[in-house]
Amino acid sequence: MTEQPKAVAMFLRPLANLLQQHGDDPAALFAEYGVSVEDTFNPEVWISVDATSALLTAAENRLQDPSLGINMARRSEYSAFGGLGLALSAGGSMLSVLQRLARYQRLISDAVQAELVVEDTTVCVQFRPSSGHVPHPQGIQYVMSSLMRLVRLRVDPALNPLEVHVAHHDDDYCASMARYFRVAPTRSDYYGLTFDRKQAAAELHSSDNQMVAMLEATLNERLAAQEKGSLVIQLSLWLEGQLPEGEPSLSDAAEHFHMSVRSLQRRLTDEDLSWKALLEKTRRTLVERHLALPGTTITQLAFMLGFSDVSAFSRAFKKWYGVSPTQFRASEKNKE
Repeated sequence: MTEQPKAVAMFLRPLANLLQQHGDDPAALFAEYGVSVEDTFNPEVWISVDATSALLTAAENRLQDPSLGINMARRSEYSAFGGLGLALSAGGSMLSVLQRLARYQRLISDAVQAELVVEDTTVCVQFRPSSGHVPHPQGIQYVMSSLMRLVRLRVDPALNPLEVHVAHHDDDYCASMARYFRVAPTRSDYYGLTFDRKQAAAELHSSDNQMVAMLEATLNERLAAQEKGSLVIQLSLWLEGQLPEGEPSLSDAAEHFHMSVRSLQRRLTDEDLSWKALLEKTRRTLVERHLALPGTTITQLAFMLGFSDVSAFSRAFKKWYGVSPTQFRASEKNKE
């Protein structure tokens, strides 16, 4: 039997605030669906997405509000997304914020998968269902609006995405999305926000890179604990520790995890991964974590990632991000 997807209860705190401001009793409505308002203040409480979806539908109908998710975002605090919200608000570039969202989104819900697609001229964060669950349109609207609100408050109030994709095609819903994002949504099979790549290089005001590093370390620990049964997560964490000593081989990993090379290859294939792809994914995670930290040289980063020399690291970096590490650092410095 497949386990029911869940989300953190704190996700619903802005809904309680919104209902109260409209003169409704949130405790009574929440209780109808087996949810306690008190639980929305506890970061350790998770509830089934069936309950959250039913509650969002009931609130949408009661308030007759196709912009329910947007109005929740307007009343939301970063802490409503737990440690992830605090890590996003700590700042960095827009791109690093989107990367953090894609990496750690599972800490607030396992019902939706966030993916970041970086192209030469655009960057797009996409939200797709996982575990066969269809996400509630107002829940996704809330997440997308919260992200847009953060960007407009901390980068530029006039900033708009290039594209907005929605998988819910109701006319009133699409109209509400167009008003808030200032872009007519594209009706698609997923939800997503696409930004200009140069725009995504903008730094959030009042960023604190040291705080980002501290929060990411905590989130990594929580992610590892939450997904301790996942071989891919365990492999990634093992790689992070091994790379400074040089690039480990598939046979090294197989030996460490007490399995044959063939078995490990099969397990990776089941996850739609190859050893090469997992190495690249882990290296990019480390780059995104360490490049923004002051005092880390390009040479140090190259060897931290297990490259034989700086030129090999620079070639890989340019393949990933379109510019060399030095050019990336220079562009960040020019924005200060």
